[in-house]
Amino acid sequence: MKKLKDSRYISRSTKDSFFIEEKKKRHFVPLIIIGVVLTVIIVFAVVGLRCGAKIVVSRAVVKSAQLPASFDGFKILQISDLHGAEYGDRQSRLKKLISKLDYDIVIFTGDYAGKQEDVEFFIRDLVACIREGVPMYFILGDCDYKPENVDKNSEKWKMCITPAEKTPVMNYFEDCGVKFVYPAQKITNESGDSIYLTGIRYEKELMNKMDFDQETDFSICVTHKPINYNVTRHLKDVNKRMITEIDYDLCISGHTLGGQYRLPVFGALFSSDEGWFPQEKSVKGLSVDDAGRYNYINGGLGVESGFRFFSHPEISIIELRHIENEKS
Repeated sequence: MKKLKDSRYISRSTKDSFFIEEKKKRHFVPLIIIGVVLTVIIVFAVVGLRCGAKIVVSRAVVKSAQLPASFDGFKILQISDLHGAEYGDRQSRLKKLISKLDYDIVIFTGDYAGKQEDVEFFIRDLVACIREGVPMYFILGDCDYKPENVDKNSEKWKMCITPAEKTPVMNYFEDCGVKFVYPAQKITNESGDSIYLTGIRYEKELMNKMDFDQETDFSICVTHKPINYNVTRHLKDVNKRMITEIDYDLCISGHTLGGQYRLPVFGALFSSDEGWFPQEKSVKGLSVDDAGRYNYINGGLGVESGFRFFSHPEISIIELRHIENEKS
């Protein structure tokens, strides 16, 4: 008999089991994809939340020909919007960070203790972070004081809050040697030159006593909520008959928390004043308007509620430069 050649035979049942195994393997593909996506989301969330816990120092440079040459290099440390946030025991982390910085004055721009009960000790711990002998100034935020019968249709009251009587927060700051900015403060250096801190209002009698000339003197308008109107147009309207509001060189403010929830590349997701996806210049950082006025918004240290996401708590160093001293 002829020998039959060897042949491989796969029975129907064997084929069926083969395809079942293939299907089982393919079922793992969606699970792998889901696992990768979840891992990316978790990593993204962790990184975003970690950003919200790490304090950074933001820096800005303001150049002006109106700034006296002797103030070239003058540095302002701005601290804003703590909302009761504590960084270490008695602000030890914040104090350690500030101790490494070089600055000439400090300006606190509102919203300090939030819901914390012991406001006095909170403010004392905050002021204790500052190097001894450095001049300090403060204003109030809308969380520190709300006027009675305030016009709820207008947000302008949040810019420059001036109570008729001193509040506990004001007393605590002043007991620590911190001066209230409003209506104005004159800063004079060893050369005898001066710059001015002001609010929005032009107080004629006081300004005359301080020898303040807004046409020639360098002034810094300190507000809690950023000025969000066209300043040039507004000044033409309100100053038609007499000067009632100040034209400034630099405005520094806080309030926005820098856009508490942010995404890489896209920036701030929402602002209570500007809505969804606001322009960056409306919530954080340095910008210049059409008349050459600088506006700087500090991103703050705390939150009103919730948490920060891809939004670093920050303090700011604003350096003033006299243009003629700039290298071309």
